[in-house]
Amino acid sequence: MVSGARAIAAALLLIGGLALVSAAHSQTIAPTISPKAAVPDPNFRQFIEGLRAEARAMGVSDQTFDTAFRGLEPDRSLPDLLLAGQKRPAGPGQAEFTKTPLEYLNLASLMNLAAQGKQLAQRYAAALAAIERELGVDRNILLAIWGRETAFGTYKLPHPIVRVLATQAYLGRRKETFRKELLFALKMIEDGILKPDVMKASWAGAIGLTQFLPSEYYDLAYDMDKDGKKDIWNSIPDALASAANQLKAKGWIPGQPWGYEVRLPASTTCLAEGQL
Repeated sequence: MVSGARAIAAALLLIGGLALVSAAHSQTIAPTISPKAAVPDPNFRQFIEGLRAEARAMGVSDQTFDTAFRGLEPDRSLPDLLLAGQKRPAGPGQAEFTKTPLEYLNLASLMNLAAQGKQLAQRYAAALAAIERELGVDRNILLAIWGRETAFGTYKLPHPIVRVLATQAYLGRRKETFRKELLFALKMIEDGILKPDVMKASWAGAIGLTQFLPSEYYDLAYDMDKDGKKDIWNSIPDALASAANQLKAKGWIPGQPWGYEVRLPASTTCLAEGQL
């Protein structure tokens, strides 16, 4: 789920020529909380049934729909939910908004990712060069995104995607956003793209090595290895090229720096944010 802001976050630290940020502190690598015992919620079932007509309009069969939601109950342990009796979240639940810079940019984790990134830059040099030629996005940024989102694929996403998106669409702070993504996830299942072995997501419903929302898959996933499939789960070239295509679609300009390093006086405080 790469945005302009997240691309900047991904490039905050250059170590040995690689822009890498900490996967251990990204929104996709939040501590896993075991869901509470599911209690049947009749309102949830009514909400789900209200999606059927929209799903049909997107080509989702009743069989796929019923199978996806059979026995499903919301996971109230997820972040960013609006639950009765609990204080409304003040803002986005991603770690980049809830952790201090020192916590988010953990130096030990960054150093570890930098070492891995250097090795992967050599291993996938040909694919990265091809992506730069075709899509114009710097290889170091792509490695940074991959490292940040899934620790170069070593972090395994923990949540069943349908349950996550259904919960967020029903109880989340951004209901309409997640309603759309839930419908696209159902379409991916119908189309045979989301199979049982790749149906795990972040708590916000992002999937794949570089974290795509289901709707983005249809618009921006990229077949870099030219095998006729856009495999953001198992093909490193496809996953990195998809991230590049995502940035390109959001206005990436080849050769333009993402930012400049500045050194502020020691007396500067966070109260000066937005004034400099």
